[in-house]
Amino acid sequence: MPQVIHTLVAIDAVRPATKHTVTRTLTDPDAPGPDALLADDPLAFDLATYAGAVACGTFLRHSSQGRPRWVMGHSVGDIAALAVAEAITPATGARILHTRHTLLRNLPPPAAPDSAGMLALALPVAEVTALLAVTGLHHTRPAGDNAPGQTVVSGPSHELKILHALARTAKIRCTRLASRTGYHHPHLSAIAEEFHTYLRTVDLRTPTVPLYSSALAGPVHTPARLRELAGHHLTRPVQFQASLHDLHRQGVNVFIDTGPGALLSPLVRATLPTATVIAPLRGHAAPHLVERRLNACAPLTPPVRQHRSE
Repeated sequence: MPQVIHTLVAIDAVRPATKHTVTRTLTDPDAPGPDALLADDPLAFDLATYAGAVACGTFLRHSSQGRPRWVMGHSVGDIAALAVAEAITPATGARILHTRHTLLRNLPPPAAPDSAGMLALALPVAEVTALLAVTGLHHTRPAGDNAPGQTVVSGPSHELKILHALARTAKIRCTRLASRTGYHHPHLSAIAEEFHTYLRTVDLRTPTVPLYSSALAGPVHTPARLRELAGHHLTRPVQFQASLHDLHRQGVNVFIDTGPGALLSPLVRATLPTATVIAPLRGHAAPHLVERRLNACAPLTPPVRQHRSE
Protein backbone atom coordinates (compact mmCIF):
# COMPACT_ATOMS: atom_id res chain seq x y z
CA MET A 1 0.00 0.00 0.00
CA PRO A 2 2.24 2.82 -1.23
CA GLN A 3 -0.21 5.55 -0.21
CA VAL A 4 -0.04 4.37 3.41
CA ILE A 5 3.76 4.23 3.46
CA HIS A 6 4.04 7.63 1.80
CA THR A 7 1.67 9.18 4.35
CA LEU A 8 3.50 7.77 7.39
CA VAL A 9 6.91 8.79 6.04
CA ALA A 10 5.70 12.32 5.27
CA ILE A 11 4.31 12.78 8.78
CA ASP A 12 7.40 11.35 10.47
CA ALA A 13 9.57 13.69 8.37
CA VAL A 14 8.04 16.68 10.17
CA ARG A 15 10.08 15.51 13.19
CA PRO A 16 8.14 17.12 16.05
CA ALA A 17 9.43 16.67 19.59
CA THR A 18 7.83 13.29 20.34
CA LYS A 19 9.29 10.21 21.98
CA HIS A 20 7.60 7.85 19.53
CA THR A 21 7.44 8.09 15.74
CA VAL A 22 4.14 7.58 13.97
CA THR A 23 5.46 4.56 12.07
CA ARG A 24 6.59 2.80 15.26
CA THR A 25 3.40 3.66 17.15
CA LEU A 26 1.19 2.20 14.43
CA THR A 27 3.28 -0.82 13.41
CA ASP A 28 5.29 -1.98 16.44
CA PRO A 29 3.36 -4.48 18.63
CA ASP A 30 5.45 -3.33 21.61
CA ALA A 31 4.60 0.35 21.19
CA PRO A 32 2.63 1.98 24.04
CA GLY A 33 -1.15 1.68 23.95
CA PRO A 34 -3.46 4.69 23.47
CA ASP A 35 -3.99 5.46 27.17
CA ALA A 36 -0.28 5.24 28.02
CA LEU A 37 0.64 7.29 24.98
CA LEU A 38 -1.90 9.99 25.77
CA ALA A 39 -0.56 10.30 29.31
CA ASP A 40 3.15 10.15 28.45
CA ASP A 41 3.40 11.65 24.96
CA PRO A 42 0.13 13.33 23.93
CA LEU A 43 1.52 14.80 20.70
CA ALA A 44 2.58 11.32 19.57
CA PHE A 45 -0.95 10.11 20.34
CA ASP A 46 -2.45 12.92 18.27
CA LEU A 47 -0.09 12.30 15.36
CA ALA A 48 -0.59 8.53 15.37
CA THR A 49 -4.39 8.86 15.39
CA TYR A 50 -4.22 11.48 12.64
CA ALA A 51 -1.78 9.42 10.56
CA GLY A 52 -3.89 6.27 10.77
CA ALA A 53 -7.02 8.10 9.63
CA VAL A 54 -5.23 9.96 6.82
CA ALA A 55 -3.39 6.88 5.53
CA CYS A 56 -6.56 4.79 5.48
CA GLY A 57 -8.69 7.55 3.96
CA THR A 58 -6.10 8.38 1.32
CA PHE A 59 -5.78 4.73 0.29
CA LEU A 60 -9.53 4.42 -0.09
CA ARG A 61 -9.85 7.65 -2.04
CA HIS A 62 -7.14 6.68 -4.52
CA SER A 63 -8.16 3.03 -4.80
CA SER A 64 -11.89 3.53 -5.17
CA GLN A 65 -13.51 3.06 -8.56
CA GLY A 66 -15.32 6.32 -7.82
CA ARG A 67 -14.45 9.07 -5.39
CA PRO A 68 -16.32 9.44 -2.07
CA ARG A 69 -19.24 11.84 -2.09
CA TRP A 70 -18.08 13.52 1.11
CA VAL A 71 -15.24 13.53 3.61
CA MET A 72 -16.28 14.34 7.18
CA GLY A 73 -14.28 14.58 10.39
CA HIS A 74 -15.33 14.24 14.00
CA SER A 75 -13.81 16.75 16.44
CA VAL A 76 -10.05 17.12 15.85
CA GLY A 77 -10.51 14.55 13.08
CA ASP A 78 -11.46 17.55 10.93
CA ILE A 79 -7.71 18.07 10.43
CA ALA A 80 -7.42 14.55 9.02
CA ALA A 81 -10.45 15.20 6.82
CA LEU A 82 -8.71 18.23 5.31
CA ALA A 83 -5.68 16.06 4.49
CA VAL A 84 -7.71 13.22 2.95
CA ALA A 85 -9.54 15.75 0.77
CA GLU A 86 -6.13 17.18 -0.23
CA ALA A 87 -6.94 20.66 1.03
CA ILE A 88 -3.70 20.33 3.00
CA THR A 89 -0.79 17.88 2.76
CA PRO A 90 -0.30 15.17 5.41
CA ALA A 91 2.82 17.03 6.59
CA THR A 92 0.89 20.31 6.92
CA GLY A 93 -1.67 18.55 9.10
CA ALA A 94 1.15 17.26 11.30
CA ARG A 95 2.48 20.81 11.68
CA ILE A 96 -1.01 22.02 12.59
CA LEU A 97 -1.16 19.39 15.35
CA HIS A 98 2.28 20.43 16.58
CA THR A 99 1.14 24.05 16.90
CA ARG A 100 -2.04 22.93 18.64
CA HIS A 101 0.02 20.86 21.07
CA THR A 102 2.20 23.87 21.92
CA LEU A 103 -0.85 26.02 22.65
CA LEU A 104 -2.55 23.32 24.75
CA ARG A 105 0.62 22.68 26.76
CA ASN A 106 0.47 26.23 28.10
CA LEU A 107 -3.22 26.25 28.99
CA PRO A 108 -4.03 28.16 32.20
CA PRO A 109 -6.86 27.04 34.53
CA PRO A 110 -9.76 26.33 34.16
CA ALA A 111 -8.84 24.56 30.92
CA ALA A 112 -5.48 23.18 32.08
CA PRO A 113 -4.99 19.40 32.34
CA ASP A 114 -6.66 17.95 35.46
CA SER A 115 -8.85 21.08 35.67
CA ALA A 116 -11.22 20.24 32.83
CA GLY A 117 -12.30 17.14 30.96
CA MET A 118 -15.05 15.28 29.11
CA LEU A 119 -17.71 12.74 30.04
CA ALA A 120 -19.91 10.53 27.85
CA LEU A 121 -23.47 9.91 29.03
CA ALA A 122 -25.91 7.32 27.68
CA LEU A 123 -28.66 9.91 27.25
CA PRO A 124 -30.06 12.03 24.41
CA VAL A 125 -28.71 15.56 24.25
CA ALA A 126 -32.04 17.13 25.28
CA GLU A 127 -32.11 15.11 28.51
CA VAL A 128 -28.47 15.97 29.25
CA THR A 129 -29.17 19.67 28.74
CA ALA A 130 -32.14 19.47 31.13
CA LEU A 131 -30.07 17.53 33.69
CA LEU A 132 -27.31 20.13 33.67
CA ALA A 133 -29.85 22.90 34.21
CA VAL A 134 -31.62 21.12 37.07
CA THR A 135 -28.38 20.24 38.86
CA GLY A 136 -26.93 23.74 38.52
CA LEU A 137 -23.80 22.58 36.70
CA HIS A 138 -23.68 25.79 34.69
CA HIS A 139 -20.08 25.49 33.48
CA THR A 140 -20.54 22.05 31.92
CA ARG A 141 -21.84 22.07 28.35
CA PRO A 142 -22.92 19.48 25.77
CA ALA A 143 -19.85 18.93 23.59
CA GLY A 144 -21.10 16.25 21.23
CA ASP A 145 -24.54 15.04 20.15
CA ASN A 146 -23.16 11.73 18.91
CA ALA A 147 -26.12 9.35 18.77
CA PRO A 148 -29.65 8.90 20.13
CA GLY A 149 -28.17 7.38 23.28
CA GLN A 150 -24.83 9.15 23.62
CA THR A 151 -24.04 12.74 24.52
CA VAL A 152 -20.59 13.99 25.46
CA VAL A 153 -20.24 16.90 27.88
CA SER A 154 -17.25 19.12 28.56
CA GLY A 155 -16.50 21.15 31.66
CA PRO A 156 -14.48 21.66 34.84
CA SER A 157 -13.39 18.50 36.60
CA HIS A 158 -15.22 19.26 39.86
CA GLU A 159 -18.55 19.53 38.02
CA LEU A 160 -17.84 16.38 36.03
CA LYS A 161 -17.28 14.49 39.30
CA ILE A 162 -20.68 15.61 40.55
CA LEU A 163 -22.35 14.68 37.27
CA HIS A 164 -20.60 11.29 37.22
CA ALA A 165 -21.82 10.53 40.75
CA LEU A 166 -25.38 11.60 39.92
CA ALA A 167 -25.42 9.46 36.79
CA ARG A 168 -24.17 6.40 38.63
CA THR A 169 -26.81 6.87 41.34
CA ALA A 170 -29.49 7.08 38.65
CA LYS A 171 -27.96 4.01 36.91
CA ILE A 172 -27.16 6.03 33.81
CA ARG A 173 -24.11 4.68 32.00
CA CYS A 174 -21.34 7.27 31.97
CA THR A 175 -17.66 7.20 31.06
CA ARG A 176 -14.91 9.70 31.75
CA LEU A 177 -13.09 10.20 28.44
CA ALA A 178 -9.32 10.21 28.16
CA SER A 179 -8.77 13.80 27.10
CA ARG A 180 -6.13 16.48 27.59
CA THR A 181 -8.77 19.06 28.55
CA GLY A 182 -12.43 19.88 28.01
CA TYR A 183 -12.76 20.41 24.26
CA HIS A 184 -15.77 21.95 22.48
CA HIS A 185 -16.14 24.49 25.27
CA PRO A 186 -16.04 28.32 25.49
CA HIS A 187 -13.22 28.16 28.05
CA LEU A 188 -10.92 27.46 25.10
CA SER A 189 -11.86 30.70 23.34
CA ALA A 190 -8.49 32.35 23.95
CA ILE A 191 -6.50 29.44 22.56
CA ALA A 192 -9.00 29.13 19.68
CA GLU A 193 -8.28 32.74 18.70
CA GLU A 194 -4.52 32.08 18.64
CA PHE A 195 -5.02 28.84 16.75
CA HIS A 196 -7.20 30.46 14.11
CA THR A 197 -4.59 33.19 13.68
CA TYR A 198 -2.05 30.48 12.93
CA LEU A 199 -4.43 28.64 10.58
CA ARG A 200 -4.72 31.76 8.42
CA THR A 201 -1.05 31.23 7.52
CA VAL A 202 -1.53 27.59 6.46
CA ASP A 203 -1.23 26.77 2.76
CA LEU A 204 -4.60 25.46 1.65
CA ARG A 205 -5.77 24.17 -1.72
CA THR A 206 -9.14 23.46 -3.26
CA PRO A 207 -10.30 20.06 -1.90
CA THR A 208 -10.53 17.23 -4.41
CA VAL A 209 -13.48 15.80 -2.46
CA PRO A 210 -16.26 17.93 -0.88
CA LEU A 211 -15.85 18.48 2.86
CA TYR A 212 -18.70 18.21 5.36
CA SER A 213 -18.47 19.75 8.83
CA SER A 214 -19.95 17.80 11.73
CA ALA A 215 -19.61 20.96 13.85
CA LEU A 216 -21.85 22.92 11.48
CA ALA A 217 -23.92 19.97 10.22
CA GLY A 218 -23.34 21.22 6.70
CA PRO A 219 -20.84 21.49 3.85
CA VAL A 220 -17.85 23.83 3.94
CA HIS A 221 -16.73 25.47 0.72
CA THR A 222 -14.86 28.76 1.09
CA PRO A 223 -11.12 28.95 1.94
CA ALA A 224 -11.83 30.91 5.12
CA ARG A 225 -14.33 28.31 6.33
CA LEU A 226 -12.01 25.47 5.40
CA ARG A 227 -9.31 26.99 7.62
CA GLU A 228 -11.79 27.40 10.47
CA LEU A 229 -12.72 23.74 10.13
CA ALA A 230 -9.42 22.64 11.68
CA GLY A 231 -10.18 24.59 14.86
CA HIS A 232 -13.87 23.84 15.36
CA HIS A 233 -13.11 21.17 17.96
CA LEU A 234 -11.89 23.79 20.42
CA THR A 235 -15.15 25.64 21.06
CA ARG A 236 -17.94 24.26 18.85
CA PRO A 237 -19.99 21.20 19.86
CA VAL A 238 -20.12 18.26 17.45
CA GLN A 239 -23.47 17.75 15.74
CA PHE A 240 -22.63 14.26 14.60
CA GLN A 241 -26.15 12.83 14.79
CA ALA A 242 -27.65 15.71 12.79
CA SER A 243 -24.84 15.41 10.24
CA LEU A 244 -25.46 11.70 9.71
CA HIS A 245 -29.18 12.28 9.19
CA ASP A 246 -28.49 15.07 6.71
CA LEU A 247 -26.11 12.92 4.68
CA HIS A 248 -28.56 10.04 4.78
CA ARG A 249 -31.32 12.30 3.41
CA GLN A 250 -28.98 13.07 0.52
CA GLY A 251 -28.85 9.37 -0.31
CA VAL A 252 -25.65 8.39 1.51
CA ASN A 253 -26.06 4.94 3.03
CA VAL A 254 -22.47 3.63 3.23
CA PHE A 255 -19.99 5.02 5.76
CA ILE A 256 -16.33 4.09 6.20
CA ASP A 257 -14.78 4.79 9.58
CA THR A 258 -11.09 5.33 8.85
CA GLY A 259 -10.00 5.95 12.43
CA PRO A 260 -7.83 3.56 14.45
CA GLY A 261 -10.06 1.59 16.78
CA ALA A 262 -13.20 2.44 14.78
CA LEU A 263 -14.81 4.25 17.72
CA LEU A 264 -17.36 6.05 15.57
CA SER A 265 -18.85 2.98 13.90
CA PRO A 266 -21.23 2.11 16.78
CA LEU A 267 -22.51 5.71 16.78
CA VAL A 268 -23.37 5.49 13.07
CA ARG A 269 -25.13 2.15 13.54
CA ALA A 270 -27.12 3.53 16.49
CA THR A 271 -28.14 6.62 14.53
CA LEU A 272 -28.73 4.98 11.13
CA PRO A 273 -29.61 1.29 11.71
CA THR A 274 -30.08 0.61 7.99
CA ALA A 275 -26.74 2.10 6.92
CA THR A 276 -23.72 0.03 5.93
CA VAL A 277 -20.75 0.81 8.17
CA ILE A 278 -17.23 -0.39 7.36
CA ALA A 279 -14.29 -0.09 9.78
CA PRO A 280 -10.98 -1.29 8.26
CA LEU A 281 -8.92 -0.42 11.36
CA ARG A 282 -11.14 -2.05 13.97
CA GLY A 283 -9.47 -4.19 16.61
CA HIS A 284 -5.84 -5.33 16.66
CA ALA A 285 -5.67 -6.63 13.12
CA ALA A 286 -2.51 -7.79 11.38
CA PRO A 287 -1.40 -5.66 8.40
CA HIS A 288 -2.53 -8.25 5.85
CA LEU A 289 -6.03 -8.27 7.37
CA VAL A 290 -6.21 -4.46 7.30
CA GLU A 291 -5.16 -4.53 3.64
CA ARG A 292 -7.83 -7.12 2.88
CA ARG A 293 -10.49 -4.95 4.54
CA LEU A 294 -9.31 -1.86 2.67
CA ASN A 295 -9.37 -3.67 -0.66
CA ALA A 296 -12.84 -5.05 0.08
CA CYS A 297 -14.34 -1.59 0.56
CA ALA A 298 -12.29 0.20 -2.11
CA PRO A 299 -14.99 -0.09 -4.82
CA LEU A 300 -17.52 1.70 -2.59
CA THR A 301 -18.02 5.44 -2.74
CA PRO A 302 -19.22 6.59 0.71
CA PRO A 303 -18.24 9.64 2.71
CA VAL A 304 -14.90 8.87 4.35
CA ARG A 305 -15.21 9.79 8.03
CA GLN A 306 -12.16 10.77 10.02
CA HIS A 307 -11.69 9.65 13.61
CA ARG A 308 -11.75 11.97 16.61
CA SER A 309 -8.68 12.19 18.83
CA GLU A 310 -8.80 14.15 22.02
